[in-house]
Amino acid sequence: MSSPSVSVIILAYNEADNLGPMLRESLDWLVDNLTTWELLVVDDGSTDNTCEVAASFAAEDARVRVIVHDENRGMGAGMKSGILAATCDYFTIIAGDGQHPTPELGRMLPHLLEADIVTTYHENQREWPRRILSWGFRRVMQWACGINFILEGIYLFPRKVAVEDIGLDVIPGNTFFFSFELIARALRRGHSLTTCAMIVRRREHGQSKVAGLGKIRRIFGEVLAFRQRLKNTKKLTP
Repeated sequence: MSSPSVSVIILAYNEADNLGPMLRESLDWLVDNLTTWELLVVDDGSTDNTCEVAASFAAEDARVRVIVHDENRGMGAGMKSGILAATCDYFTIIAGDGQHPTPELGRMLPHLLEADIVTTYHENQREWPRRILSWGFRRVMQWACGINFILEGIYLFPRKVAVEDIGLDVIPGNTFFFSFELIARALRRGHSLTTCAMIVRRREHGQSKVAGLGKIRRIFGEVLAFRQRLKNTKKLTP
């Protein structure tokens, strides 16, 4: 198997302090290790200078592009914008906080020989609250859709499956649950999945955009809505 082309989608919301070092590491690794790639930064309505940081890298290399939302729409919306703008065979989605290093793709890419989709788990475990939350969400996903898979870090996904086979318009949510529903739909359609390890880093600046009771409620609201859609149809179709 020749090296696949990869769209690296970076989601950023008020991540100016973290984004620069992350993009530098990402750009250097992509240039040195992949033949065909692109780096897409989705600025989800940031109020700091996140967009300016991203634009400086786009000016350096034409394979870096910046997508700007006029307001904060949520992680799921950022994922959709990035996937729709992507042009490579596969995409990966990485939060712009620098906790999931782009060079970890080097460990993931060989696994595309085994399966259509590659997900990851954290080799170096996070703090106990994060570990418990990850375990609990996995159990909820198994209850919601009857499928048990691990997704703690980033993943590699075929763009054609997302856009043409499944269709992004059938996934209405705008939280990070988008990724779980996308993968669940792919598995229900017969696509294969494998999992490998990756490292996770501590956030250097700022706070998590996922934490917070209100956001957790919205996420579980999307889980319940997905479960209901499954009940209403025997087979997921666009």
